[in-house]
Amino acid sequence: MRKPKSRIPQVALLMQMSLKGQADLLRGILQFVKLHGPWRLYRMEGRPGEQRLLDLKRWGCTGIITGACDTQEARLIARLGVPVIVCEPSPPMRQPTHPLAKFSCTNLNSYACGKLAADYYLNRHYSQFAFVGDPCGLYWSKEREAGFRETVEKAGKTCHIYPQLSDAEKQDWAVEQPRLQAWLCALPKPTALFAAMDGRGRQVLDACMGADIAVPDQLAVLGVDNDELICEATFPALSSVLTVGQQTGYLIAEHLDRLMRGDRLKKRIFTSTPTHIVTRRSTDVAVIPDRHIALALQFIWNMAGHQPIHVPDVVKKIGTSRRFAEIQFKTVVGRTILEEIQRVRLERVCSLLSDTNLSISEITSQCDFANECYLARLFKKRFGRTMSDYRAATRDL
Repeated sequence: MRKPKSRIPQVALLMQMSLKGQADLLRGILQFVKLHGPWRLYRMEGRPGEQRLLDLKRWGCTGIITGACDTQEARLIARLGVPVIVCEPSPPMRQPTHPLAKFSCTNLNSYACGKLAADYYLNRHYSQFAFVGDPCGLYWSKEREAGFRETVEKAGKTCHIYPQLSDAEKQDWAVEQPRLQAWLCALPKPTALFAAMDGRGRQVLDACMGADIAVPDQLAVLGVDNDELICEATFPALSSVLTVGQQTGYLIAEHLDRLMRGDRLKKRIFTSTPTHIVTRRSTDVAVIPDRHIALALQFIWNMAGHQPIHVPDVVKKIGTSRRFAEIQFKTVVGRTILEEIQRVRLERVCSLLSDTNLSISEITSQCDFANECYLARLFKKRFGRTMSDYRAATRDL
């Protein structure tokens, strides 16, 4: 008598886990399995001596979550006839003729990462900008470059792009390092630099240390992914664009689960966008020629959203009459003192929504807003969505 087939899903996770975004996806997948499983999982680890799962059909695979793969592997996956989710497919994998193009997939909006980085620096009044991409010039790095450069140039500023590497430089950091140091030294100072990922940002900071370039006073450096194992271990600590991979992982696991249960679902693209920037020492400076206004800005950035501050407190830092201080601040910064305080408070609200379980009422109080209704109106006007919608879309699970 034949043994009845198990109803427990058997899912193969064919993704590399070396990058922070990929690890966050896995955390989201595992969170779904913990709440709605069980699943029988095979996870590709990529370690030396790893026992591979080559015969997925024989294993009884009922679903696959895969990363980028070559065409031959893609054909084998497609022929299994099981539900598939593709994580961050490359441009060739998005073409209609590709074996995996018909399946649902994830997509991090890398252009938005670059735009957010540019807006962040523009708010700090830089006039010179620079971009250092992934050593191999991968598609997502080019998209981040485009978002950064186009936003900077739209504001009438200049953006310096680090040139492509030779084959030898791509293979060996020791070979590339002198060239990067020379390029960084030749940049006008101060410059706001955006690196395509945290690992590249770490290399830029290392090159700055070797070339005696002061960070952030001469060169501010910003990465992507907020990988704390990298960002907190650099000198100075690296600021980074925060991306939301865990929630995306949960959503694709939920989608795959429904497909494995027999639901007929249309192809979906699970697009995620960067939420905000985690500021650390590598960008914690204001580029303002007027020393009194620079001190006032630094005071607002340090205090607003953490402690109650008001326009008279900022005026006191500037050290002039209120009318003159208001005119001077608006001329230099482009916003009134109150507008800048509210902008920084709203950034703090975003951080608390995505990073904590505090209630809206508690966040309203912590960020020194008069009441929830007033904050709700300001937030909706600034971000085009409610605070509840923002929290649902951006926070980790």
